[in-house]
Amino acid sequence: MAAVLKHWREAATLILVAKSVKLVPNATSGGGALHLEGVNAEPSQYNYKMLMLKRSTKSKFMPNVYVFPGGIAEDADFSAEWLDLYRKFGESESGELLRQLTAVGPGPPMFSRTRSPEFEQIPSELAFRICAIRETFEESGVLIARSIEDKSGLNQDFPKKPICGKCLPLKSPVTEEWRARVDKNPDEFINMCRTLEVIPDVWTLSEWANWLTPLTLLMSKKVAPRRYDTAFFICVVDHIPDAVQDNNETVHLQWVAPDTVLSEFTRAGGGLAPPQVYEICRLLHFPKLGDLHRFTWERASTHRVKEYFPVVVGCEDGVMVVYPGDELYPDKPDREGEHPVRTIECSVADLPEKFPVMNRMIVGGGRHWVNTSAGDGHVIPDFQHEVMTSKPSRSKL
Repeated sequence: MAAVLKHWREAATLILVAKSVKLVPNATSGGGALHLEGVNAEPSQYNYKMLMLKRSTKSKFMPNVYVFPGGIAEDADFSAEWLDLYRKFGESESGELLRQLTAVGPGPPMFSRTRSPEFEQIPSELAFRICAIRETFEESGVLIARSIEDKSGLNQDFPKKPICGKCLPLKSPVTEEWRARVDKNPDEFINMCRTLEVIPDVWTLSEWANWLTPLTLLMSKKVAPRRYDTAFFICVVDHIPDAVQDNNETVHLQWVAPDTVLSEFTRAGGGLAPPQVYEICRLLHFPKLGDLHRFTWERASTHRVKEYFPVVVGCEDGVMVVYPGDELYPDKPDREGEHPVRTIECSVADLPEKFPVMNRMIVGGGRHWVNTSAGDGHVIPDFQHEVMTSKPSRSKL
Protein backbone atom coordinates (compact mmCIF):
# COMPACT_ATOMS: atom_id res chain seq x y z
CA MET A 1 0.00 0.00 0.00
CA ALA A 2 1.14 3.53 -0.74
CA ALA A 3 0.88 5.10 2.71
CA VAL A 4 1.24 2.23 5.20
CA LEU A 5 4.47 1.73 7.13
CA LYS A 6 5.46 -0.63 9.92
CA HIS A 7 4.60 1.71 12.77
CA TRP A 8 2.19 4.26 11.31
CA ARG A 9 -0.07 5.28 8.47
CA GLU A 10 0.24 8.48 6.51
CA ALA A 11 -2.66 10.90 6.46
CA ALA A 12 -3.65 14.42 5.46
CA THR A 13 -5.84 17.05 7.07
CA LEU A 14 -7.12 20.43 5.95
CA ILE A 15 -7.39 23.66 7.91
CA LEU A 16 -10.18 25.23 5.89
CA VAL A 17 -10.67 28.91 6.72
CA ALA A 18 -13.41 31.06 5.24
CA LYS A 19 -14.28 34.74 5.31
CA SER A 20 -17.00 35.03 7.93
CA VAL A 21 -20.41 36.60 7.72
CA LYS A 22 -22.95 37.54 10.37
CA LEU A 23 -23.96 34.49 12.39
CA VAL A 24 -27.22 33.00 11.16
CA PRO A 25 -29.07 29.74 11.85
CA ASN A 26 -27.60 26.86 9.89
CA ALA A 27 -29.91 23.96 9.19
CA THR A 28 -27.09 21.80 7.87
CA SER A 29 -25.36 21.78 11.26
CA GLY A 30 -28.35 20.71 13.27
CA GLY A 31 -30.41 23.90 13.23
CA GLY A 32 -28.22 25.87 15.65
CA ALA A 33 -26.18 28.98 15.05
CA LEU A 34 -22.62 28.79 13.84
CA HIS A 35 -20.98 28.34 17.23
CA LEU A 36 -19.72 25.50 19.36
CA GLU A 37 -22.21 22.82 20.27
CA GLY A 38 -24.35 23.91 23.18
CA VAL A 39 -22.47 27.20 23.66
CA ASN A 40 -23.62 30.75 22.96
CA ALA A 41 -21.65 32.48 20.23
CA GLU A 42 -19.16 35.08 21.41
CA PRO A 43 -17.95 38.18 19.56
CA SER A 44 -14.64 37.62 17.80
CA GLN A 45 -11.93 39.96 16.53
CA TYR A 46 -11.25 37.47 13.72
CA ASN A 47 -12.94 38.04 10.37
CA TYR A 48 -12.82 34.38 9.40
CA LYS A 49 -13.91 30.99 10.68
CA MET A 50 -12.45 27.52 10.36
CA LEU A 51 -14.19 24.23 9.81
CA MET A 52 -14.17 21.92 12.84
CA LEU A 53 -15.72 18.46 13.08
CA LYS A 54 -16.52 16.45 16.17
CA ARG A 55 -15.43 12.84 15.88
CA SER A 56 -17.85 10.09 16.83
CA THR A 57 -17.58 8.41 20.23
CA LYS A 58 -17.13 5.19 18.24
CA SER A 59 -13.99 6.46 16.50
CA LYS A 60 -10.97 4.27 17.15
CA PHE A 61 -8.65 7.27 17.15
CA MET A 62 -9.33 10.40 19.25
CA PRO A 63 -13.08 9.80 19.78
CA ASN A 64 -15.39 12.63 20.85
CA VAL A 65 -12.94 15.47 20.12
CA TYR A 66 -13.03 18.33 17.62
CA VAL A 67 -10.59 18.06 14.72
CA PHE A 68 -9.96 19.52 11.29
CA PRO A 69 -11.35 17.39 8.44
CA GLY A 70 -8.98 14.75 7.17
CA GLY A 71 -8.05 11.09 7.19
CA ILE A 72 -5.69 8.38 6.03
CA ALA A 73 -4.19 8.39 2.55
CA GLU A 74 -5.31 5.72 0.12
CA ASP A 75 -3.70 4.10 -2.89
CA ALA A 76 -6.17 5.98 -5.10
CA ASP A 77 -4.64 9.31 -4.00
CA PHE A 78 -1.33 8.19 -5.54
CA SER A 79 -2.84 6.93 -8.79
CA ALA A 80 -1.05 7.96 -11.98
CA GLU A 81 -4.51 8.52 -13.48
CA TRP A 82 -4.53 11.91 -11.76
CA LEU A 83 -1.75 13.05 -14.09
CA ASP A 84 -3.97 12.38 -17.11
CA LEU A 85 -6.77 14.44 -15.56
CA TYR A 86 -4.47 17.35 -14.76
CA ARG A 87 -3.05 17.29 -18.29
CA LYS A 88 -6.61 17.62 -19.63
CA PHE A 89 -6.91 20.74 -17.49
CA GLY A 90 -3.85 22.17 -19.21
CA GLU A 91 -0.28 21.12 -19.92
CA SER A 92 1.22 24.43 -18.78
CA GLU A 93 -0.91 24.61 -15.63
CA SER A 94 -0.18 21.02 -14.61
CA GLY A 95 3.51 21.41 -15.39
CA GLU A 96 3.78 24.57 -13.31
CA LEU A 97 1.88 22.86 -10.50
CA LEU A 98 4.28 19.93 -10.32
CA ARG A 99 7.29 22.27 -10.39
CA GLN A 100 5.82 24.44 -7.66
CA LEU A 101 5.16 21.57 -5.26
CA THR A 102 8.83 20.69 -4.84
CA ALA A 103 10.55 23.92 -5.88
CA VAL A 104 11.63 24.78 -2.31
CA GLY A 105 13.39 21.44 -1.84
CA PRO A 106 12.62 18.08 -0.24
CA GLY A 107 10.15 17.94 2.61
CA PRO A 108 10.04 15.70 5.70
CA PRO A 109 10.03 11.88 5.34
CA MET A 110 6.34 11.53 4.47
CA PHE A 111 6.98 13.64 1.37
CA SER A 112 10.52 12.60 0.48
CA ARG A 113 10.67 8.88 1.26
CA THR A 114 10.98 6.32 -1.52
CA ARG A 115 7.77 4.48 -2.37
CA SER A 116 7.16 1.40 -4.47
CA PRO A 117 7.25 2.15 -8.24
CA GLU A 118 3.48 2.07 -8.76
CA PHE A 119 3.07 4.92 -6.26
CA GLU A 120 5.96 7.11 -7.40
CA GLN A 121 4.46 8.42 -10.62
CA ILE A 122 2.97 11.48 -8.94
CA PRO A 123 4.67 13.56 -6.23
CA SER A 124 3.63 12.82 -2.66
CA GLU A 125 2.97 16.56 -2.36
CA LEU A 126 0.17 16.19 -4.92
CA ALA A 127 -1.19 12.91 -3.52
CA PHE A 128 -1.56 14.23 0.02
CA ARG A 129 -3.34 17.35 -1.22
CA ILE A 130 -5.77 15.15 -3.12
CA CYS A 131 -6.23 13.09 0.05
CA ALA A 132 -7.00 16.19 2.15
CA ILE A 133 -9.58 17.41 -0.40
CA ARG A 134 -11.17 13.96 -0.72
CA GLU A 135 -11.46 13.49 3.05
CA THR A 136 -12.89 16.98 3.51
CA PHE A 137 -15.52 16.14 0.90
CA GLU A 138 -16.38 12.84 2.57
CA GLU A 139 -16.64 14.26 6.09
CA SER A 140 -18.27 17.64 5.43
CA GLY A 141 -19.53 17.71 1.84
CA VAL A 142 -17.26 20.67 1.05
CA LEU A 143 -15.59 20.02 -2.29
CA ILE A 144 -12.48 22.12 -2.97
CA ALA A 145 -12.46 21.77 -6.73
CA ARG A 146 -12.84 23.79 -9.90
CA SER A 147 -14.39 23.20 -13.28
CA ILE A 148 -11.95 21.75 -15.76
CA GLU A 149 -12.52 24.93 -17.79
CA ASP A 150 -11.82 27.31 -14.89
CA LYS A 151 -8.23 28.59 -14.93
CA SER A 152 -8.95 31.74 -12.93
CA GLY A 153 -6.02 32.81 -10.78
CA LEU A 154 -3.61 30.55 -12.64
CA ASN A 155 -2.28 33.31 -14.88
CA GLN A 156 1.18 34.82 -15.26
CA ASP A 157 1.13 35.96 -11.61
CA PHE A 158 0.81 32.39 -10.29
CA PRO A 159 2.27 31.37 -7.90
CA LYS A 160 3.42 34.86 -6.87
CA LYS A 161 0.00 35.94 -5.62
CA PRO A 162 -2.26 33.96 -3.28
CA ILE A 163 -5.53 32.65 -4.68
CA CYS A 164 -8.64 31.43 -2.87
CA GLY A 165 -9.91 27.89 -3.08
CA LYS A 166 -12.93 27.04 -5.21
CA CYS A 167 -15.91 25.36 -3.51
CA LEU A 168 -18.39 23.54 -5.70
CA PRO A 169 -22.05 23.60 -4.54
CA LEU A 170 -23.06 20.99 -1.97
CA LYS A 171 -26.84 21.00 -2.38
CA SER A 172 -27.09 18.73 -5.38
CA PRO A 173 -28.51 15.18 -5.52
CA VAL A 174 -25.71 14.26 -7.91
CA THR A 175 -23.04 15.56 -5.53
CA GLU A 176 -24.59 13.76 -2.56
CA GLU A 177 -24.72 10.50 -4.50
CA TRP A 178 -21.05 10.83 -5.34
CA ARG A 179 -20.21 11.68 -1.73
CA ALA A 180 -21.74 8.38 -0.59
CA ARG A 181 -19.86 6.48 -3.27
CA VAL A 182 -16.52 8.10 -2.45
CA ASP A 183 -17.06 7.40 1.24
CA LYS A 184 -17.42 3.69 0.47
CA ASN A 185 -14.61 3.53 -2.08
CA PRO A 186 -11.82 6.16 -2.45
CA ASP A 187 -11.31 5.00 -6.06
CA GLU A 188 -14.60 6.70 -6.90
CA PHE A 189 -13.13 10.16 -6.26
CA ILE A 190 -11.25 10.31 -9.56
CA ASN A 191 -14.25 8.77 -11.33
CA MET A 192 -16.40 11.56 -9.89
CA CYS A 193 -13.99 14.23 -11.06
CA ARG A 194 -13.93 12.80 -14.58
CA THR A 195 -17.71 12.50 -14.76
CA LEU A 196 -18.44 15.97 -13.36
CA GLU A 197 -15.50 17.47 -15.31
CA VAL A 198 -13.94 19.01 -12.23
CA ILE A 199 -10.46 18.86 -10.75
CA PRO A 200 -9.26 19.03 -7.10
CA ASP A 201 -8.12 22.61 -6.52
CA VAL A 202 -4.74 21.62 -5.13
CA TRP A 203 -3.19 24.91 -6.29
CA THR A 204 -4.84 26.67 -3.33
CA LEU A 205 -3.59 24.34 -0.59
CA SER A 206 -0.42 25.42 1.23
CA GLU A 207 1.68 23.26 3.53
CA TRP A 208 1.07 24.23 7.16
CA ALA A 209 2.49 21.50 9.43
CA ASN A 210 3.44 17.83 9.75
CA TRP A 211 2.59 15.90 12.93
CA LEU A 212 3.66 12.37 13.80
CA THR A 213 1.75 10.65 16.62
CA PRO A 214 4.06 10.23 19.63
CA LEU A 215 4.91 6.81 20.96
CA THR A 216 3.88 7.31 24.55
CA LEU A 217 0.20 8.05 24.05
CA LEU A 218 -0.60 4.35 23.91
CA MET A 219 2.67 2.64 24.79
CA SER A 220 1.12 0.87 27.80
CA LYS A 221 -1.47 -0.87 25.63
CA LYS A 222 -0.91 -4.50 24.67
CA VAL A 223 -2.10 -3.86 21.14
CA ALA A 224 -0.06 -1.89 18.63
CA PRO A 225 -0.97 1.81 18.94
CA ARG A 226 -2.60 3.65 16.07
CA ARG A 227 -0.04 6.17 14.87
CA TYR A 228 -0.31 8.63 12.02
CA ASP A 229 2.13 10.76 10.08
CA THR A 230 -0.13 13.61 9.04
CA ALA A 231 0.34 16.48 6.62
CA PHE A 232 -1.58 19.62 7.61
CA PHE A 233 -2.57 21.89 4.74
CA ILE A 234 -4.38 25.21 4.87
CA CYS A 235 -6.83 26.58 2.31
CA VAL A 236 -8.54 29.98 2.25
CA VAL A 237 -11.98 30.42 0.68
CA ASP A 238 -13.82 33.72 0.28
CA HIS A 239 -17.13 32.59 1.81
CA ILE A 240 -18.47 29.99 4.22
CA PRO A 241 -19.73 27.14 2.03
CA ASP A 242 -22.61 24.85 2.86
CA ALA A 243 -21.44 21.88 4.87
CA VAL A 244 -22.93 18.97 6.78
CA GLN A 245 -21.31 16.25 8.88
CA ASP A 246 -21.49 12.68 7.62
CA ASN A 247 -23.05 11.34 10.88
CA ASN A 248 -20.68 8.42 10.66
CA GLU A 249 -17.10 9.43 11.43
CA THR A 250 -18.24 12.93 12.39
CA VAL A 251 -21.33 13.83 14.43
CA HIS A 252 -21.19 17.62 14.64
CA LEU A 253 -19.90 20.35 12.37
CA GLN A 254 -19.05 23.97 13.17
CA TRP A 255 -17.58 27.02 11.49
CA VAL A 256 -15.86 28.81 14.36
CA ALA A 257 -13.29 31.58 14.94
CA PRO A 258 -9.95 30.50 16.46
CA ASP A 259 -10.33 32.58 19.63
CA THR A 260 -13.84 31.24 20.21
CA VAL A 261 -12.91 27.58 19.95
CA LEU A 262 -9.91 28.04 22.27
CA SER A 263 -11.97 29.97 24.78
CA GLU A 264 -14.47 27.13 25.01
CA PHE A 265 -11.68 24.56 25.04
CA THR A 266 -10.14 26.28 28.05
CA ARG A 267 -13.38 26.56 29.96
CA ALA A 268 -14.42 22.99 29.21
CA GLY A 269 -10.96 21.60 29.98
CA GLY A 270 -10.76 19.45 26.86
CA GLY A 271 -12.32 18.54 23.56
CA LEU A 272 -9.37 19.33 21.28
CA ALA A 273 -6.38 17.17 20.43
CA PRO A 274 -2.93 18.68 21.21
CA PRO A 275 -1.98 19.26 17.53
CA GLN A 276 -5.22 21.18 16.98
CA VAL A 277 -4.56 23.37 20.04
CA TYR A 278 -1.00 24.04 18.89
CA GLU A 279 -1.98 24.93 15.33
CA ILE A 280 -5.02 27.03 16.28
CA CYS A 281 -2.76 29.04 18.59
CA ARG A 282 -0.64 29.87 15.54
CA LEU A 283 -3.75 31.30 13.88
CA LEU A 284 -4.21 33.72 16.78
CA HIS A 285 -1.49 35.89 15.24
CA PHE A 286 -3.76 36.66 12.29
CA PRO A 287 -7.05 38.48 13.10
CA LYS A 288 -7.42 39.37 9.40
CA LEU A 289 -7.90 36.67 6.81
CA GLY A 290 -5.86 38.57 4.21
CA ASP A 291 -2.82 38.62 6.50
CA LEU A 292 -3.14 34.89 7.17
CA HIS A 293 -3.48 34.14 3.45
CA ARG A 294 -0.39 36.18 2.53
CA PHE A 295 1.67 34.58 5.30
CA THR A 296 0.80 31.01 4.30
CA TRP A 297 1.47 31.72 0.64
CA GLU A 298 4.79 33.48 1.18
CA ARG A 299 6.03 30.90 3.69
CA ALA A 300 5.24 28.06 1.28
CA SER A 301 7.42 29.75 -1.33
CA THR A 302 10.50 29.69 0.93
CA HIS A 303 10.07 26.83 3.42
CA ARG A 304 8.94 23.23 3.59
CA VAL A 305 7.23 22.07 6.76
CA LYS A 306 9.25 20.34 9.48
CA GLU A 307 8.08 17.10 11.02
CA TYR A 308 6.68 17.63 14.52
CA PHE A 309 7.33 14.39 16.39
CA PRO A 310 6.56 15.02 20.10
CA VAL A 311 9.16 13.48 22.42
CA VAL A 312 8.49 12.78 26.10
CA VAL A 313 11.08 13.88 28.67
CA GLY A 314 10.76 13.18 32.38
CA CYS A 315 11.89 15.58 35.09
CA GLU A 316 11.98 15.42 38.90
CA ASP A 317 8.33 16.24 39.54
CA GLY A 318 6.63 15.90 36.19
CA VAL A 319 6.66 14.96 32.54
CA MET A 320 6.87 17.20 29.51
CA VAL A 321 6.55 16.84 25.77
CA VAL A 322 9.18 18.63 23.70
CA TYR A 323 8.93 19.66 20.05
CA PRO A 324 11.54 20.55 17.41
CA GLY A 325 13.43 23.73 18.29
CA ASP A 326 13.43 23.03 22.04
CA GLU A 327 16.95 22.66 23.39
CA LEU A 328 15.92 19.37 25.02
CA TYR A 329 14.73 17.93 21.71
CA PRO A 330 17.05 15.07 20.66
CA ASP A 331 19.18 15.28 17.52
CA LYS A 332 17.90 11.84 16.51
CA PRO A 333 14.45 11.29 18.04
CA ASP A 334 13.45 7.70 18.74
CA ARG A 335 10.54 7.34 16.33
CA GLU A 336 10.06 3.61 16.92
CA GLY A 337 10.33 3.27 20.72
CA GLU A 338 13.64 1.44 20.89
CA HIS A 339 14.97 3.35 23.93
CA PRO A 340 13.64 4.32 27.37
CA VAL A 341 12.23 7.77 28.02
CA ARG A 342 14.90 10.35 28.76
CA THR A 343 14.89 11.95 32.23
CA ILE A 344 16.62 15.09 33.52
CA GLU A 345 17.44 16.33 37.01
CA CYS A 346 15.31 19.44 37.13
CA SER A 347 11.95 20.48 38.58
CA VAL A 348 9.11 21.76 36.42
CA ALA A 349 9.41 25.19 38.06
CA ASP A 350 13.12 25.44 37.21
CA LEU A 351 12.80 24.30 33.59
CA PRO A 352 12.48 27.79 31.99
CA GLU A 353 15.60 29.08 33.72
CA LYS A 354 17.76 25.99 33.27
CA PHE A 355 16.61 25.21 29.72
CA PRO A 356 15.37 28.56 28.34
CA VAL A 357 15.06 27.70 24.62
CA MET A 358 11.58 26.26 24.76
CA ASN A 359 9.02 24.54 22.56
CA ARG A 360 7.32 22.24 25.05
CA MET A 361 4.17 21.26 26.93
CA ILE A 362 3.85 20.11 30.55
CA VAL A 363 1.80 16.93 30.63
CA GLY A 364 -1.22 17.10 32.92
CA GLY A 365 -1.13 20.84 33.52
CA GLY A 366 -1.58 21.62 29.85
CA ARG A 367 0.94 24.48 30.04
CA HIS A 368 2.82 25.31 26.85
CA TRP A 369 6.13 27.15 26.90
CA VAL A 370 7.17 28.29 23.45
CA ASN A 371 9.72 31.00 22.70
CA THR A 372 11.45 29.53 19.65
CA SER A 373 10.51 28.17 16.25
CA ALA A 374 11.45 24.87 14.65
CA GLY A 375 13.38 26.69 11.94
CA ASP A 376 10.64 26.22 9.35
CA GLY A 377 9.63 29.87 8.89
CA HIS A 378 6.48 29.38 10.96
CA VAL A 379 5.00 31.66 13.61
CA ILE A 380 5.27 30.68 17.26
CA PRO A 381 1.92 29.67 18.82
CA ASP A 382 0.35 32.38 20.95
CA PHE A 383 -0.34 30.50 24.18
CA GLN A 384 -0.42 33.77 26.12
CA HIS A 385 -3.57 34.94 24.34
CA GLU A 386 -6.36 35.93 26.71
CA VAL A 387 -8.60 33.09 25.55
CA MET A 388 -6.11 30.59 26.96
CA THR A 389 -6.36 32.06 30.44
CA SER A 390 -10.13 31.92 30.84
CA LYS A 391 -11.39 30.63 34.18
CA PRO A 392 -12.80 27.08 34.09
CA SER A 393 -16.55 26.70 33.85
CA ARG A 394 -19.06 23.94 33.31
CA SER A 395 -19.36 24.72 29.63
CA LYS A 396 -18.72 21.73 27.39
CA LEU A 397 -17.53 21.53 23.83
